[in-house]
Amino acid sequence: MPAHVLYGDTFLVPEALNRLKSEAGIDELLDANYHQLQGNQVNPAELISMCGALPFMDSHRLVVVTGLLARQERRTGERRRSGGRSQRGEGGQQTPALGGWEGLQKSIPEMPDTTMLVFIEGAISDSNPLLRLLKPLSKVQALKAPSGEGLARWIKDAAQFKGAKISPTAIKSLGDLVGSDLWTLDRELEKLSLYATGRAIEESDVGELVAQVREGNIFAAVDAMIDGKPGVALRLLHQLRQDGRDISSIIAMVERQLRLMALARDSIERGLPQSEVAKRLGTSSEFVVRKTMDQARRHSWQGIKARYRRLLEADLAIKRGIMEPDLALELLVAEQATAR
Repeated sequence: MPAHVLYGDTFLVPEALNRLKSEAGIDELLDANYHQLQGNQVNPAELISMCGALPFMDSHRLVVVTGLLARQERRTGERRRSGGRSQRGEGGQQTPALGGWEGLQKSIPEMPDTTMLVFIEGAISDSNPLLRLLKPLSKVQALKAPSGEGLARWIKDAAQFKGAKISPTAIKSLGDLVGSDLWTLDRELEKLSLYATGRAIEESDVGELVAQVREGNIFAAVDAMIDGKPGVALRLLHQLRQDGRDISSIIAMVERQLRLMALARDSIERGLPQSEVAKRLGTSSEFVVRKTMDQARRHSWQGIKARYRRLLEADLAIKRGIMEPDLALELLVAEQATAR
C-alpha cells in the first residue's frame, strides 16, 4: 500500500519510518521529492495534490504528515463537549465531521505507486475518526513500548546494537529504574556501553551511571503499584530509603506524582498539546511529561482519588504515631498495588 500510519511510542515511530524508507530503497531523495508536513498547517487539497504528483528525477516521492490524526482527535473531542455536528457515514451511521479529510478515501487509492504517504503520530485512541477512515486504505502500525520480557529483550538487543553485552541483572536493574521510556534507555545504554568497553555491563555499572536513578525509581515504583507489583515497588522504595530518603520524603514524592497524574488526566481530557501539559505540570522535562501522561491514561478519576485517599491515611498514621513508618510504607504499597 502507498499509504502508512505509524503511531504510538515516540522512539519506535521514527525507527519504523526509517525501516519503511530502507525497504522502499528511498533512504536518500532530492529535497523536491521529500515533504515533511505538520498536521496543523496542511489542508486536504494541498496534500492530495502533492501525493498525486510524479517524482522529479527520483524513483519515489515521500510525503510525511505529523500530528494530523491527533489534531483531528482533539477537534472531535471539542465538538462532542460543545454538542457539535456530526455527519452521516456509511450505512447512515453518525460519524464526526472530518473537515474535508474524507477526500482521502478516494484519493489514496488513486495515488501513483511512486508516492509513499506516511502519517506519524504519538499516542492516539483506536476510536480516532481519521484513523478509522485510513485503516482500510493504509498499512497501520500501532507501536507500543515493550514491557516485561519484551522490554528485557529490547534492552539486550539495543545493547548489542551498540556493540556491548549486558548481564541479566543489569537488564533488570535498568528496566526497573527507567521503565519503558525507550529514549532514556537508549541514552543510558549509550553511556553504559562506553563505560564498560571490553566487558559486559553489570548491575553495579547501572547504579553508578544512570542519571535519573531517583526520579526513575519513583516513576518505576508508581508504575509497579499501578501494575499490581508490590514486590518491585517495595524494592525500589527501599532503595530510595538506602539512598537517604526518609519516609515523609518518599510519601511526598508519591503524593506529587499522584497530583501530576491528576493534572495530566485533566489535560488529556481537554485535548491539550504536550507543550501545554508541560506548563501545567511545571516541568520542562520531556521524560517527566511522557511518563506522567502514560500513567494518567491508565487511570480513571476514581482510581486517582482512591490512591490519594490511601496515601493520606498512611501519612496521618505515621504523623500521629499510630504506625511505624516502614510498616506504613509496606501497607501503603500493598494497598496501592491492589487499588483499581
